Amino acid sequence: MALFATKRFVWNEPWFFQQRIRTTKAWILFALLLLAIALGLGALLCFLAQAGRPISWTEIIGLPLGAAAAVWWVLDGTESRRQAILFEDSIVVGGDMGKYSTPTTYKLTKIPAAAIVLPEESKWPEPALFFRYDGEEQAIGIEAKASLFRLAQALHDAGVAVRLEGWQPDRDNEFERIFSWQADPRQVTARATMQTLPEGTPSMMTPGGMLLAIIQQSWAILLWLAITGGAIYYAYQNWGNVGLIRTVLLILVPIATLYVAGQYTERIATAATSDRLTRMALGQIRRRDNLQIDPDGELVSIEVLDREFFDKQIQKIREMGFLQADPAGRRMLFEGKKERWEIPVASIRSVAIEEVQSGTPGQSAMGALNYYVVVRCMADEEEELGFRYGGRDYGEFNDIKRAEGAIQVYEAFERLLPEGTNDE
Repeated sequence: MALFATKRFVWNEPWFFQQRIRTTKAWILFALLLLAIALGLGALLCFLAQAGRPISWTEIIGLPLGAAAAVWWVLDGTESRRQAILFEDSIVVGGDMGKYSTPTTYKLTKIPAAAIVLPEESKWPEPALFFRYDGEEQAIGIEAKASLFRLAQALHDAGVAVRLEGWQPDRDNEFERIFSWQADPRQVTARATMQTLPEGTPSMMTPGGMLLAIIQQSWAILLWLAITGGAIYYAYQNWGNVGLIRTVLLILVPIATLYVAGQYTERIATAATSDRLTRMALGQIRRRDNLQIDPDGELVSIEVLDREFFDKQIQKIREMGFLQADPAGRRMLFEGKKERWEIPVASIRSVAIEEVQSGTPGQSAMGALNYYVVVRCMADEEEELGFRYGGRDYGEFNDIKRAEGAIQVYEAFERLLPEGTNDE
């Protein structure tokens, strides 16, 4: 396998999935093995104690239990949660316990067929990918966050015949089909105007507001850095006098505060900062001359990107600002950071939501589904504008929320659109 082999799909097994699907007989045999190890070591320690070697009862009980726990960890504990990666030619499955985990590789050429089975069919606690490999049955659990249809399609594209209830290979994207509109070419009679704002126009951001936003966004991480720095300084000053409990606390407290700070920043601080920036931008827009939008009306916060950046991890935003539908004027208005647009309905050729994968599909840390409302309209020449919802909600910002944002942008256009032709 190449060092940087292409990953088609990444997903995680639910915690303790392999243990939960183990048969009662297998559990009994495994428990007997651990019990035999504990009893054998305990008997050896008792013999040594009777022979005159000073061994306490705490050691006679604790060491056998510790040894049994260590054996469980090596044989079973490292498989408490596994990650599966679908490559071009194989599926690699391994625990996420670092050097203690041993990955297993299944060559796709040796998997003639597979099935994604649901709990009601398998009686397992979670959905799973089931197949036979070298004559033995294999099951890889699938966490709820992973899309079963996308996994099935990825396996199909890799050459594995897959069965999944309700799914067919290469099925049309129902989501994109529903949110799609195309004009009758005879109705495209107007031109959109896109003008650069004149020099001296108040900016959407102020230095003071940006500073407050940065503090609001990052204060939890800064607090974590201060706590971690304090723990390191304390350990340095008291090196040699730090007991076991304090050592554990000095390790666990920075780790725990990092987790809390990361969750707070992602789920709360980012949304709160977005609200602050929106209020600041609207306050600045009210100071501009010749406004077409109503700052107190219904606005949709958006970012505008060119197609070449749709699937990039690092994206260049062309513009950002606010859309506002003007039903009376039969037009969509945009007030941005640098530009002001007026898009008459009669200039629009098509409006559609496009679902674009960035990074590795599945539960990859660098993978995500982005949703763009792609508007094609006539200006001086045909323009293609990719609108992405710019607001942030509290809580986890996932694929579903990105899709909901795109629907909000699409519906703003839909209120203006005449009856057209769906892309079916």
